[in-house]
Amino acid sequence: MKIRIDRARSLVLIIATVLMSSSCVKGAVIKDGASTALSAVKSGVGKGVGGVKSLTSGKVGVSKGKHRATAREIASKFPESQVPHTLLTKPVAEGRHTSGFGFRLNPAGIPVPKGHKGVDYAAPEGTPIYAAGDGVIVRKYVSSSFGKYIKIKHENGFTTAYAHMASFVDGVSDGSAVSKGQKIGEVGSTGRSTGPHLHFELHYNGKAIDPFFAESPL
Repeated sequence: MKIRIDRARSLVLIIATVLMSSSCVKGAVIKDGASTALSAVKSGVGKGVGGVKSLTSGKVGVSKGKHRATAREIASKFPESQVPHTLLTKPVAEGRHTSGFGFRLNPAGIPVPKGHKGVDYAAPEGTPIYAAGDGVIVRKYVSSSFGKYIKIKHENGFTTAYAHMASFVDGVSDGSAVSKGQKIGEVGSTGRSTGPHLHFELHYNGKAIDPFFAESPL
């Protein structure tokens, strides 16, 4: 009986030792991961809307280069005369490109990288915002995060989205047909925003892709 108890105690001791070693390894991995994330965050801080800039390197998330390559691959399936090639990449009357597609420091001030599913253009409040292409408005609403928001459905499975607007154009609603270059709203800072700007997104079959798949930011 005593022998069995001793064996049991030995087995428990061995298991405990293994678990402790495993915890140490996990702790080291977590610590290393945290250091990598912090370095990536620091490298991503720059001038832009709210002092935010996209992260284009480091081990956190997917680089902008890979996102762009994926978007270019999707776009290559369609003729140059069709969407998405014919869409405006800067659907605002004037503005400065301040934040790209990919991971960046959370503009809310939280020191962790966060995926940015579109591009930003800083512009004076009230600057006209245009439909990037012919289509139909499939969603017009106001949310706590995007503020005044519109999504337009285009051909070939593509949609564009416009957020943080100050106002909508009268008569524009769900189901409304719009033309490329038609004014749909004005630049604002509604929702969770650090200043007047247009947040612009391009989606393919419901997945956000880089609007700058074929050219450099304007």
